[in-house]
Amino acid sequence: MIAALNTSFEAPAFGIGRDGELLAAVCAPGWPADLADLVKCAFGEAGLAPDAALEGVVVATGPGRFGSLRGGIAFAKGLALARRVPLLGVPTAAAVVEAAGTGDAVVVSPAGRGRWYVATTVEADKVQLIDANEVAQAVPGDVPVAGPLDVDLVHALEAGGRQVRRVDGEAVLAALVRLAERRLREGRGQASLGARPVYAAPATRARPWVRGIPSG
Repeated sequence: MIAALNTSFEAPAFGIGRDGELLAAVCAPGWPADLADLVKCAFGEAGLAPDAALEGVVVATGPGRFGSLRGGIAFAKGLALARRVPLLGVPTAAAVVEAAGTGDAVVVSPAGRGRWYVATTVEADKVQLIDANEVAQAVPGDVPVAGPLDVDLVHALEAGGRQVRRVDGEAVLAALVRLAERRLREGRGQASLGARPVYAAPATRARPWVRGIPSG
């Protein structure tokens, strides 16, 4: 079994999965969140003992809000150490693309304060942080857009002729489980051993689509 944690979205979520499917998933209303309580609730919903054996812990590495992203990764590290299992990190864009079921998509996820992260590839160092009214301009018109999009942004993108695939928190948890299993069993895929947070810097006026800057 794999434990999956995503704190890169507005609603932190924790799930337990096996063979690519979720046994249970629990979401908090927002951050800050009691992650230990999410774990307890998820194990209970799955009908598992709190100390049930795990094969690994996987966490979304972002981009996301600074506090929630670092808090989630730190919690995932602690859980993996306590259970003595591998910790795996997955860029949020890779998890969203996996959840959307498409091999090619631009990932748009919330950054708060009316801004959005835009990732044109699943590579962790290629992320833009832009205002909501600039998303349509930053997204290429010939590929689908995927992510936990709100209604207004969906309408704006569809009005511009974009294909939109909304992905919710549970779908991303299931994707994290699949990617972690792939790495552990086959040694391939977007999951990697260890987890480092991905951050994105805001665009500058001189270069509006400047690439986001990752940091440790």
